[in-house]
Amino acid sequence: MALTLKSFACMCAILLGALSFTPMASAQDAAAQKDPRGGVVYWAILDTDGVFAQSKAMKDIHEQMAKYQAEIQTGIDKEKEAAQKEEEELKRKRNLLAPEVLAEERKKFQDRIVSLQRRVQETNLKLNQVRAEATQKVSDIYRAVVADVVKLNKISMVFQKNQVVYADPKLDISQIVLEDLDARLPSVQVTNPNK
Repeated sequence: MALTLKSFACMCAILLGALSFTPMASAQDAAAQKDPRGGVVYWAILDTDGVFAQSKAMKDIHEQMAKYQAEIQTGIDKEKEAAQKEEEELKRKRNLLAPEVLAEERKKFQDRIVSLQRRVQETNLKLNQVRAEATQKVSDIYRAVVADVVKLNKISMVFQKNQVVYADPKLDISQIVLEDLDARLPSVQVTNPNK
């Protein structure tokens, strides 16, 4: 008898839960919910990473950076090749030179290698710096575009697309932001790190 009552209680709980379930609001209702202060809250979603990846300005930055990196790599490769030849020459002279002269030649060689490593590190820092400066220009215009789109469309909240499980595609303002960003900033001049 106790088992039957327990089963009956479970069924009642399930039925009550089903009766109290209310379907989710439609996409339009979800986008425009009543604000407790009396206004309407409009929601939107935005794919920031997608906008940046597809923007003309960021593509331009990537192309310029690839060119600069290739130029730098060519110079580094030449220096590495010269250093390898110098090392081979030192190995050949090992038995021909006096120990003091050989030690001095080795020190010069190692100083050259340390100098090359330092230049590579400095170049990488400079590359990162000019990339960050160029990307900051895009970020500044991007923020201005988003602010204008939000204001123009009276949007109260914007959620990152990758943080939302599901949203009606009509709520996505990414394409609008991308088109406006491309119109305002089609390219960015990246400072040449080689100078």
